[in-house]
Amino acid sequence: MEFREATTDDLVEVSKTSISRGLKEFPESIDRQWALSHEGVVLGVGGIKWLTPTTAWAWMDWAKAALDYKAVAIRLIRDFLRGLMNEDGMLRLMAAVDPAFPAAVRTAEALGFKRESVMPKFFGDKPAIMYVLLPGE
Repeated sequence: MEFREATTDDLVEVSKTSISRGLKEFPESIDRQWALSHEGVVLGVGGIKWLTPTTAWAWMDWAKAALDYKAVAIRLIRDFLRGLMNEDGMLRLMAAVDPAFPAAVRTAEALGFKRESVMPKFFGDKPAIMYVLLPGE
């Protein structure tokens, strides 16, 4: 498996087979984005949006092909995020998760994110759980 800079084609490919319903439209502003692929198949895409020099929002979406590799992918992504935080001097990485999508909640927690709060109406008329990843946790 490899991480690489994501392309628009990667985003389009994952949007066709998304398991999270999350990539219906592409994030409007992405500062950095990656694709995780295996043997030429895009398993998922993700990215960050910087809010301050030490704080960023994270997002990700899985393609159906990722289900066969999820345990390995989770470990790789967790290590990748830790390295990214160290490399960029990031002190806080946040993710908004739909509480009605249990697989997303499990994924955020498996990646090491900790539940911080509930944000009412974050997704329009639906709440979101704010998850946070801090260095060293």
